[in-house]
Amino acid sequence: MKVGETLDRLLNLSIKREKKPISKVIQAKPHTPVYMMHKFWARRPYNVFAELISHYSDPGDIILDPFCGGGVTVVESLRLRRKVVGVDVNPLATYITEMEVRPLNIENFWKEFRNIKEKLEPDLSELYRTICPSCHNKAIFDWMEWDDSKPTKMKYICPKCGTGVKQATEDDANIARNIDKNFEKNILEKQLWYPEAMIPKGDKTSGTINDGYKYFWQLFTKRNLLALSLLYKEISAVNDLEVKDFLKFAFSSSLKWASKQSHLRSNIVEGWAMHAYWIYPKTLEINVWNTFHRRCIAVARGKRYSNKHIGSYYKKAESFKDLLNNTATCLILAQSSTKLPIDDETVDVVITDPPYGGNVNYGELADYWVVWLNQDKLIDKTDEIIINKSQKKDLSDYEFGLTQVFKECYRVLKKGGNLVATFNSRNLHVVASFVIAATQAGFILHPQGLLYQPPIKAYTTTFHAMFVGAFVGDFIFNFYKPSCLTSDATSASEDLQTFKRYIDEIIRNHMNEKITEPELREKAYKALIPFLAKHAQKNIQECREAVEYFELQMKKLEPHFKELRRQIIEERRKMYSLKQNRS
Repeated sequence: MKVGETLDRLLNLSIKREKKPISKVIQAKPHTPVYMMHKFWARRPYNVFAELISHYSDPGDIILDPFCGGGVTVVESLRLRRKVVGVDVNPLATYITEMEVRPLNIENFWKEFRNIKEKLEPDLSELYRTICPSCHNKAIFDWMEWDDSKPTKMKYICPKCGTGVKQATEDDANIARNIDKNFEKNILEKQLWYPEAMIPKGDKTSGTINDGYKYFWQLFTKRNLLALSLLYKEISAVNDLEVKDFLKFAFSSSLKWASKQSHLRSNIVEGWAMHAYWIYPKTLEINVWNTFHRRCIAVARGKRYSNKHIGSYYKKAESFKDLLNNTATCLILAQSSTKLPIDDETVDVVITDPPYGGNVNYGELADYWVVWLNQDKLIDKTDEIIINKSQKKDLSDYEFGLTQVFKECYRVLKKGGNLVATFNSRNLHVVASFVIAATQAGFILHPQGLLYQPPIKAYTTTFHAMFVGAFVGDFIFNFYKPSCLTSDATSASEDLQTFKRYIDEIIRNHMNEKITEPELREKAYKALIPFLAKHAQKNIQECREAVEYFELQMKKLEPHFKELRRQIIEERRKMYSLKQNRS
């Protein structure tokens, strides 16, 4: 049997739908300004989700995203004049999403910024003072690199000579020591506040805790912590509530660059970029005021975009009934999606990007921001759907949580309605749990309901994307809620044997080629996922066996993939050296 025939055989679920799933591959575009206002992890390409929204819904329809994360579904739904419900158990996610869609009077925003600047900039500039090496007059530094407790170099800004990079001096070190010495005195005299919460033990915090960082405040230099506390106090005193909210949002956005987790990557200044707490051997202390100013520019740019593309169409809902009565367009809920305050069969389409097992520990990472936003309160991670040893949540807990959410989606979705989800994991067990959860909730995978979507091009150049062997794009799944009960009499054991033969065949056909692990997984997933979706409700044992069989074959191929990665790395090094020599 040919590979193509085998795949067609597995995809034949004897299901017909009037509306065909999206079939065109969409060239992912970089984020628009609204998504550049504040960090959130693993945002999906906005134009891909806009295409999904346009394809599966009409203006005025109600869209549900039970894992709204960084807000892409919510923003694009409103931009395309749909009504939308965004839900997330992570309060940082719903906070960012709401700020993305709320309107802002930008003129008033800059007016209050200038008021804060007039009050604070002189004092903050004094904290970051240095001497210009050219004219020997007073300058400020934009960033200073530290090697353990010793400053090494800094980027300075001189009113007379402009910007430059210089070696740090003993005077620069003494200024920092003096700030450290007087820190508590300044906090008390100026009646300042900063978070004193302990960093909770977790999968992504344990390394940092073991290195001696027990409290969130220890992630900052005393100078930056003092600057943040001064800025926090001034923002809190702003009377215009709308503007205060967005200045606070810019403050929160600044935190990415304010801690010791910032570093220099070659000559590039990088804020906290990893999916874990990590202090580099050489840390970067970045000027808080300059960072805040840059983030205010980013917020203003993002709000100009959302004011133009969403504007007055955004009307905040207090309950789901407001959407049904057409008195509102957007309901954002900071809660678990396992029990939604939504009537049965009232949602037109579900479009979402669920958590990928333990790929990103959202709750642990978001605590860093939430302790500032919510006055030392940590996130309650009880209902977080994740694989996390510290929370004692394994694959079965993850699958159970997804199943409960998808059951709610099934309940609130209209008959015949679609559940469209992007998903990405190198771990087939995680992919299987996602497919099994959707299927056991009652959804059916459309026969053509699986499409691989390439990533934003810029994301393919990361170390993780190139060398670890992870997918950097997504599969787009199209499940639907059947209008009536369906059945398929095909034997699961027969399909399992067909699947195994298919896996054996693609391995034989491609092992002489330089096929990478992600490429082979992509081919295999296109057969395995329909198999899982077809049999998960009644033949779960065969589904588990199919997953185990595939992973066993991949384990046998580990030496092949390791050697291939070594060859690819070596080729890239040679190309890089060649380019360097030419330049």
